[in-house]
Parts: sequence; structure tokens; C-alpha cells
Amino acid sequence: MQSTSVKQVTISPVQQYQKILIAHDGSEMSDKALRHALYLSKASGAELVIMNVIEAEVIPPSFVLAFMKPGVSLEKAKDELRNTMEGAVKQMLEERVRVSKEAGVAKVCHLIRIGKPVEEIIAASEEGNYDLIVMASGKITSPVRTLGSIARRVLDSTRKPILIVHE
Repeated sequence: MQSTSVKQVTISPVQQYQKILIAHDGSEMSDKALRHALYLSKASGAELVIMNVIEAEVIPPSFVLAFMKPGVSLEKAKDELRNTMEGAVKQMLEERVRVSKEAGVAKVCHLIRIGKPVEEIIAASEEGNYDLIVMASGKITSPVRTLGSIARRVLDSTRKPILIVHE
């Protein structure tokens, strides 16, 4: 007669996240993803960091021209526009932090980075040693949902757990 050995496995009912990074672009879908992140943060007591990436390379020349004044260089106009964009993003993120605190999340802050969204999300998640990345994906190209390009590339570029929230 053969003896079989059964290994007992214990599964925790709630993942104990320490730090959650949510990529937020100011959209309604990002707000929906934020609600999921708030729930997970409250359930696990995790710190929540709301991140936005400003794509500096995507600024249309017409926007830069609007900031150009006589005698101001192109670089100075770009800097002024970038500062204006950062101010608007900071205000938007501070509002999300306020709402998060009102919802009961004790540890919440925001992070603004400038660059390419995928690269900055991946870099921030590794530098900050986050346990989970939360992001929205609203791109639908057919009756069968596909992930938006940024969400897809982040998913393909990291080994960290990711929660992707669809419409």
C-alpha cells in the first residue's frame, strides 16, 4: 500500500499590500481605478501613491507658440508651458489625495513625473518598491476588449502584480 503525503497550504484572506501605485491621467476611468485602489488600500492598510506622467515630448508646437512672448526663446516657452502643465496636474492630484483621505485612506500622496508613461510607471514602481500597480484601460477597438497600449506595455514590462480596471 502506497502512502500519500498532502501538503497543507494556508492562503491569507486579504493580500497585505504595503504600497500601492496608481497611475492616474485625470480621466473618469482613472477615477474608477482610483476607487478600486482606495478599497484595496483601506482593506490592507497600504500606503497609496497617485502618480501622473506628463508627456513632455507630446506637447504640440501650437501650444508652445501660445506661450511664446516677444523676445522669449523656444526653450523658455517650453519650460513655461511645462510649469503650467505641472501646476494643473499637481492641483488635480491634490484633489484626488484629499478625496482619498476623506474616504479613509491614512497614508496617501501624489507623484508627478515627466517622460514616457510606460517607462516612468515601471521606473517608479521599481524605485518605490510597490506591491501593486493599479491602472485604467479604456481602449476598446472591437467587441472583444483589448488593453490600451500603455496598460498593455506596462503589463508586458513588469513582474509586479497589476490591477487593470476596464469600463
